[in-house]
Amino acid sequence: MRINRITLLCHDLDAAIRFYVEAFGFELIEDTQISDQKRIVRVAPEPTGVSFNLALAKPGDEPLIGQHAGKRVSVFIDVDDLDRCLERFHQHGVDIIDGPRTEPFGRCLLVKDLAGNTWEFVERTDIQ
Repeated sequence: MRINRITLLCHDLDAAIRFYVEAFGFELIEDTQISDQKRIVRVAPEPTGVSFNLALAKPGDEPLIGQHAGKRVSVFIDVDDLDRCLERFHQHGVDIIDGPRTEPFGRCLLVKDLAGNTWEFVERTDIQ
């Protein structure tokens, strides 16, 4: 088994695309309008890995936007160059909530995405 994609709820698909592509440096993998009510949008840090399915909340699910993991880190992303990520985050006004800091496993940085989910970007020194 392997994970194919993970859904992230958002308020606005076009704003979410801009955020994840420009601020996080992800690639737009798919943007297909299926019907008036359904649009498939996927972004990913790399085109062949796990992708994130950006989706509008269904009625009643709006309070869940930005709360995928409660107050915990929602997604952990390993990166090759944390300083490059930090520079991009500053350029795009990403909300940095902690770091960068050095831990036994490497350098890390906690940020909020457009919806308020917490992400941890990690430049590992304990390659696993």
